[in-house]
Amino acid sequence: MTTAVSVPMPVVPRRRRTPEEIAAVPVDGDRKVLLAAPRGYCAGVDRAVVAVEKALEHYGAPVYVRKEIVHNKHVVSTLQEKGAVFVEETDQVPSGALVVFSAHGVSPAVKQSAVDRDLRTIDATCPLVTKVHREAVRFARAGDHILLIGHEGHEEVEGTYGEAPDDTTVVNNPEEARTVEVADPDRLIWLSQTTLSVDETMEIVTILRERFPNLQDPPSDDICYATSNRQAAIKKIAPAADLVIVVGSANSSNSVRLVEVALEYGARAAHRVDFAEQIDESWFEGVATVGVTSGASVPEVLVQRVLSLLAEYGYGDVEEVVTAEEDILFSLPKELRTTLKAAGDASRGLGGRGGRPTA
Repeated sequence: MTTAVSVPMPVVPRRRRTPEEIAAVPVDGDRKVLLAAPRGYCAGVDRAVVAVEKALEHYGAPVYVRKEIVHNKHVVSTLQEKGAVFVEETDQVPSGALVVFSAHGVSPAVKQSAVDRDLRTIDATCPLVTKVHREAVRFARAGDHILLIGHEGHEEVEGTYGEAPDDTTVVNNPEEARTVEVADPDRLIWLSQTTLSVDETMEIVTILRERFPNLQDPPSDDICYATSNRQAAIKKIAPAADLVIVVGSANSSNSVRLVEVALEYGARAAHRVDFAEQIDESWFEGVATVGVTSGASVPEVLVQRVLSLLAEYGYGDVEEVVTAEEDILFSLPKELRTTLKAAGDASRGLGGRGGRPTA
């Protein structure tokens, strides 16, 4: 008896078109780029990255960093080249060494583990995340239960949850908002991860409030200004865009949200890339208008490389679409400031809408 053998068809590589070929394909209208502003680095990210750079400069390598300092491949690899060592947990740091806590924040348990190992620490938690941590502590002490809207497993959510684990329930999505159970519906407050979709967060809050009418709001917005501003900018661009390119890493929550927002608000297609080299020329079939933006942990140099590639494809006409101006600055972590002052380093306020680093 002969047994049939299935032989898979060989994969024939798709012939990639040259920039000149892409530029020669007819499109309906003039080729142009709508460049979102604000985009890229926010004040908290800039502060965290500079904190690691200054630690390396003043204390020398290695400087250990718990988790990725910010969620961006380019930033992490650049700091590794300078001597930063990224670890998952403090028990991977040699006793007595220096460790930096990432911009996403850590729980009290992580801070205690660093104390137990006699580690020197620099806390680079974004001040806007610290604000949410303080709210969690305050409301838990007051006897309220916290509904924390966010993505379970994300470092920021783990840190906030860790401030009051017995008084906090994580709500990941609208479906969970419809089913979450609470002990006292009259003693509830919602808080959120700072990098969420504004629209989805408010959808979840609406569902929760329908079920729990006495649900309290946080004293001020938890979703950070940078996340809100970048989403507002892409909302304005999306309806006119045949294609939106978001520069940002896959584990960057706010970058991933930008792709979702672009599609929700009318972009025909939207893709996320870490680097210009990941752009697929097949995306440009029939595309006249390209929207470009970047997540809050993305250095401007990566956006400029995307713009350079687009220019090769015939999209050299760039119009910046400005929806907000950002001028927020955050001081460096207190653990660094004394060292910098003693060394005559005048670096204090760092952050804002960032072109750093430029190479």
